[in-house]
Parts: sequence; structure tokens; C-alpha cells
Amino acid sequence: MPLSRLAALLAIALAWAASLVLPAVGARGGPTWTGLELLLLGWEGAREGVFAWFANPLFVAALTAAALRRDGIAGVISAAAAMLALTSLAAEDILRGRIESVPELTFGAGFYLWIVAVIALCLRSWGAVYLTRRKLRRSR
Repeated sequence: MPLSRLAALLAIALAWAASLVLPAVGARGGPTWTGLELLLLGWEGAREGVFAWFANPLFVAALTAAALRRDGIAGVISAAAAMLALTSLAAEDILRGRIESVPELTFGAGFYLWIVAVIALCLRSWGAVYLTRRKLRRSR
């Protein structure tokens, strides 16, 4: 694996891992959860219509595909992960539609770093697809 590819994927993976130890989501006047706590428990949100947690297994699958030089597959999977991750921004509204008492949610550094990692993987994957196709066109 070329050093630039390895460096980019490693930086993205480290950003995602760092998001796990930082405060990610808080309930105003209540607890704040780290990224790791949300990773371990966030799947339960699906019962209430919050599906953002599913961006995590998609992120891991896309990162694996990118490491295996399957950039098109990584691009598709990471785009789906990014869309799911961004639904986090609507979690409060979704929950209010299903539960009577929902505190205001606040987002911390872990949340934003998580979003950046997912979007960075998507951009890197599609950028690699573009560069590969461009290189192939020029070699004809």
C-alpha cells in the first residue's frame, strides 16, 4: 500500500478512534455520553427511529474496502455511512415525535470528529476513484 494511501486511511481511522474517547452527545441539564458509550448503546436508538448508529459498521466496512483498494465500494458504503451519520442532527426532533419528554441534545467534540472521519473517508474514497479513472484515461 502506498504511503500516502496508508497515511490518509490511518489518519481517518485515528480520528474515528479519537471520537470514541471524547464527549459526543449530551442532554442539557443531564448526562453527557462519550463516543464509546454511544457506540456500545446507540443501536438501541433504532427502536425509536434514530438510525445514525448504523453509520459505524458501514464506516468500518468502507475503511476495510478502502484498505483493500476497493475504492468504488468504499465510496458507496461511506456515502451511506455519511448520510446515516448526518441524521444524528435530527435525532432530537425524531425522538420528540415518539417520546413525550426529550431534553435538548448538545453535540460535543467527539460527535464532530466522528462526522469529520466519516465524511473524510467518503471524500478520500471518491477522490481515489476519480484519480484512478483519470489515470486510466490518460494512459490510453
